[in-house]
Amino acid sequence: MTIVRKTESIEINIYRKPTSSNITIHQNSNHPQDHKDAAYIYYINRMTELLNTKHTTIQEKKHILDIARHNGFPKQYISNMIKKQLTKNKQELNRTNDVQAEQAKKKWITFTYHSPLICKLTNLFRNTQIQIAFKTTNTIYQQMTNKKHNKSPSGIYEITCNTCKQKYVGQSGRDITTRYKEHIRYIRTNSNTSAYATHILNNGHEYGTAQDTLRLIQPCRKGQRMNSWENLYIQMYQQQGKLITEQQVHEHSPLYNLALPPTAKHDSKHLNMTQTSTR
Repeated sequence: MTIVRKTESIEINIYRKPTSSNITIHQNSNHPQDHKDAAYIYYINRMTELLNTKHTTIQEKKHILDIARHNGFPKQYISNMIKKQLTKNKQELNRTNDVQAEQAKKKWITFTYHSPLICKLTNLFRNTQIQIAFKTTNTIYQQMTNKKHNKSPSGIYEITCNTCKQKYVGQSGRDITTRYKEHIRYIRTNSNTSAYATHILNNGHEYGTAQDTLRLIQPCRKGQRMNSWENLYIQMYQQQGKLITEQQVHEHSPLYNLALPPTAKHDSKHLNMTQTSTR
């Protein structure tokens, strides 16, 4: 193609070599009609997609008609082909725009499929523009891969008060024993930095060793998922009457109630058993 820079615009045209023969399959040749039409469909599409001015479009259309006449095609036949192809291209463009606009409205969210209970949550998005996709954690590859033992586990943990046996729920992206030592340091320095230290200091209760009072209840990595697990266990422990007063919240999320089987609201071990059995 040729590009001509003008004062206020750029003009694009089709370039043809001086030695161009302009020969296509002749209309009277013994070939399928689709094969004979293919060259002119290409010329028409190139004309509509590249040329940007009315002058060059008219000039190219005339040239296509001249090529067709030299190869035995009636003028009206090519003219009808041009009209038909232009209409088809316009319809395809409108269809593409509609599909892109519809896809732009949709948003995909991925949920980890642990059990059929997850459908209670995903059904809430049924009549929205949010599309749901599931991923699993029990593929053959994951089951056959040797999992390395994590010597420094991170995730959601609980600390039990030695006096009242109420529990504190926390999260840590590091080794939970490191986080436990920080809680003990807050107590020894008379600091109310954590809810567990506040509970021990304000009530005069006793704290125990990590071996006796610390337990990892949900291994996971730091991030939004860890925040969700922490909120879930806090709500569940509070409903069970196990949570220390200093950590209790006034508002509960109904979404977490959907994630908990009825028995899990009364037995904290049931949630872990459900997670293990579905992996």
